[in-house]
Amino acid sequence: MSTVKITSVVEKDPKGDFLLKWEVSPDQEGEIDIYSSLTDTSLTTFTPVTTTKIKDQVMRLNPTGSGLREYFILRTAGVQSGVVANRVIDMNNIKNFRDIGGYFTTDDRQIKWGQIYRSGDLSSATLYDQEKIRRLNIKTIIDFRSDKTSGKYPILIHPTIRKISLPLSPMDADKLDAQLLNDDFNRSDAIRYVQESYIDIVENHKEQFGEMFDILTNDANYPVLLSGSLGKDGIGLASYFILYAIGVPQESLEQDYMLSNRLIDPSIVQKDAKNLPEPLQEAVTAMLSVNRSYLNYVIDHINKKYGSVDLYLEKELRVSSGKRNLLRKYLLYSF
Repeated sequence: MSTVKITSVVEKDPKGDFLLKWEVSPDQEGEIDIYSSLTDTSLTTFTPVTTTKIKDQVMRLNPTGSGLREYFILRTAGVQSGVVANRVIDMNNIKNFRDIGGYFTTDDRQIKWGQIYRSGDLSSATLYDQEKIRRLNIKTIIDFRSDKTSGKYPILIHPTIRKISLPLSPMDADKLDAQLLNDDFNRSDAIRYVQESYIDIVENHKEQFGEMFDILTNDANYPVLLSGSLGKDGIGLASYFILYAIGVPQESLEQDYMLSNRLIDPSIVQKDAKNLPEPLQEAVTAMLSVNRSYLNYVIDHINKKYGSVDLYLEKELRVSSGKRNLLRKYLLYSF
């Protein structure tokens, strides 16, 4: 069995080109072959694009199709990478829109791309954004915003897309505005507030998470988009539980959770933050960011109260071994 391993990521640059990056370990001399496809349904759809030096480690590639999604595989020394695609989907007016596919499980299976997406608020989506969502073939949108917020800011989607409301109210957009009315609110208060809100979510919204897993264990609902106010807290926990249930290791779970910090700019979300006193500015940043301490706090709580995340999923969210097997069947590549 080969000990050579290829790890790779691809991002879209502002011009719309794909920037493919790779590492081969242990370090190798030689060449690497790059293949692409507009679909990831079968390895036979991947065709050669180019061959380059392993040591180059990066290559810019023009889209061969619409530029919406493209899939890549790299091969060298008889070893093949996983399927690689751009995780972040560029939108005009939707924050934090990304794919939770592509991660590997502890038993080295890979999650399919394009089956579960996550994002921030869809209520301000432009026509371009709405068309992009349609072209991603999304069939179901799960809206985790509170009833109050979703009523105030309805989302417009293509009529063929089903929308399901599963409100997670503690970390909604209106909460931030309410906290900012308190001049004494500071960074420490904000951190405690977010941590306790996470506890509130996992304790008082088990039914919503359970329903989410019911939706995900029906393959007719895919592809699915999980959407919230900023797509970082309730959606972050939802994504964590889904990926955990499939068998994704902790390092990748944290990586997916922390990616929100790269995709959310607090100064844009809260435009008047720069006019606030410095302690409040720091509090705004803490509330509009994700932090490993937030995630660790709630996972520690789950482990202490329920014994493990596995037991929480099984006993509280009704995620049986049968459901986990269905999730793996629907969400993992079989080639």
